Amino acid sequence: MVLLSELKVGQKAKIRKINSKFSNKLMAMGLVLGAEIKLIRFAPAGDPIEFEIKRYSLSLRKEICQDVEVLLIE
Repeated sequence: MVLLSELKVGQKAKIRKINSKFSNKLMAMGLVLGAEIKLIRFAPAGDPIEFEIKRYSLSLRKEICQDVEVLLIE
């Protein structure tokens, strides 16, 4: 398992665990266990990071992404 913040552009993964005090808010935004997520791009300064999840774009701060464990999809 790796952290969401460690994905590379274009990589897909499945959400495995959320270790954040904002877990309820993240789940409301679609980051639920088993959901597939894809890294689209980094902002020019590297933060925030844009993802595609459930057919919509979601931007998250790198700090939050470090609290989400994912399983890479080949």
